[in-house]
Amino acid sequence: MKFRAVLNDSINIKELLNVISTFSRIQKNLIINVQPSKLILQIESEAYDGQYLWCEIDTTLRDGFFSEYLMDGIDSEHNQIYMTCLATSFLRALSFVRNNTVEYVKLKLIKTHMPCLAVEMSATISSEQDVITPKIQHAIPVTVVPRTEWNQYEMPLEIEYDLSIAMPSIKSLRGLLDKKKNLAPTVTLYATLNDELSLVVETEVVTVASHYRNLKCTPARRLGADQDANPTHLSEACCRVDTKKLAALFETLNFYDVIMTASIRHEQALNIRFDMRENAFVNFILPATNFE
Repeated sequence: MKFRAVLNDSINIKELLNVISTFSRIQKNLIINVQPSKLILQIESEAYDGQYLWCEIDTTLRDGFFSEYLMDGIDSEHNQIYMTCLATSFLRALSFVRNNTVEYVKLKLIKTHMPCLAVEMSATISSEQDVITPKIQHAIPVTVVPRTEWNQYEMPLEIEYDLSIAMPSIKSLRGLLDKKKNLAPTVTLYATLNDELSLVVETEVVTVASHYRNLKCTPARRLGADQDANPTHLSEACCRVDTKKLAALFETLNFYDVIMTASIRHEQALNIRFDMRENAFVNFILPATNFE
């Protein structure tokens, strides 16, 4: 098995740090899935109750997220690598780039007395007398997941949604959800083909609704459906989800520039996708809860 990846774009380096930082606040264990065409980072989370969070980075572009990307899986038939590590250890290894500029960050799977993910970066530190270019190195212990256990980390990529709607800013939703999480345990998101998004919380005493208008809403394309076919008959879709889990995600997000889209499977699931630069995105799925 081999894995080596290099980042030399400063914004991509900071975005990787932001992804790891976000994931580390939600769950302690991080799964790294290395494939020939993409790298997937996901949390070892509550898959048993339908919650998933992962980041997918396209590795096929020569001038994409990674400037170099080489891998060799466990064998020719299963050309992938799954490994797990502590998210906080990965975050600690990258923490230098938070307030410093580095020329590159290199990731490499190595084996000393145990498998490790080596993180190397080169910085430039200037002083009145000299310019220093130190190399900073970390070795993060990882557990390579055997082939027989890969199915534990499979993600629900085949969910069919009804409506997709553009989302308002992270800042706006962060403040709104921070207030709503203290009102009720669940929040219902409504999307309509009138380009409206509503977030509603209900208690025995009061119902509080927040509305966003002029957001583009379209029918979500069904799997295998013709591009021109109407994938859904619904003009409105809704999903009630755990308020604290949704708020927790927005509390931790710190991306530079993302396009957010919410896809709703009526009364079943909510998927929020955060599209970053260079063909990288974060996906978050929450199942419906207590919907009557």
